[in-house]
Amino acid sequence: MKTLQIKKWKETFENADSRKRQRLGFYYMPSGCDSAGYLALMSEFEPAEAWQAYGTFVALCQHAATMRRDVRGMFINSNGTPMTTRQIAMLIRCDHDLLLRSLELLCDERVGWISADDVPPICQSPATSVPLFSENSSIVQGQGQGQGQGEGEGQVKEVAALPFDSEEFKDTWSEWLTYLKQKRKTPTKITITKQHKQLSKLTETDAINTINKSIQNGWQGLFPDEQRNGKHSSHSGQANRSSAGHSTGAGDGINVPIL
Repeated sequence: MKTLQIKKWKETFENADSRKRQRLGFYYMPSGCDSAGYLALMSEFEPAEAWQAYGTFVALCQHAATMRRDVRGMFINSNGTPMTTRQIAMLIRCDHDLLLRSLELLCDERVGWISADDVPPICQSPATSVPLFSENSSIVQGQGQGQGQGEGEGQVKEVAALPFDSEEFKDTWSEWLTYLKQKRKTPTKITITKQHKQLSKLTETDAINTINKSIQNGWQGLFPDEQRNGKHSSHSGQANRSSAGHSTGAGDGINVPIL
């Protein structure tokens, strides 16, 4: 399995002071437009695609700067697994197909701003053969919370197997966890266990639709159709109650606690 990372992150985008910091509020962007990579990007590819790739690279750098010191420049999930391109697209608010094309340009040897390497030692996932820029291709993301906190804090480890083992469900569940992290609502182990149990009572299609519906509506909990349309759904503020951190009544969806 390959992990995408920004080449020479520490040498190019940080200095001696920033390398000591666990978390950054800024990063250094090299000045000038005469580097070999920049000239190749702007001269060897279609202008529209080149500028899209450049904007994507800046967004990737913005996210990379928020990662923990020992994984900055890479994109790894909080549980140590490589991040998929769909997760990256969600994090930087980028169209997935646009991201895939931009990564092709940025990884081109003439540009060489992004590299694909084997998963580093901190990631204990077994290596598998996955096309680099497929929907399930891997990348890496920050973990832990707050500057100076110890490793492992803020991480969520799954305590039970997923209720469905198809690639589609795995991708959807991964997007759900990424979405919650974006909202800074990291689910607890017991929340994940209960959500797995809740989804296992549905068909796989209904489970996937339930997750997607919650993401689309900005909800923090999972609400299957029969629950949203039942007696509890007569209160139109269901999503607002979730946002306020109040747990719902028996039979409602599982809410992620406010942290």
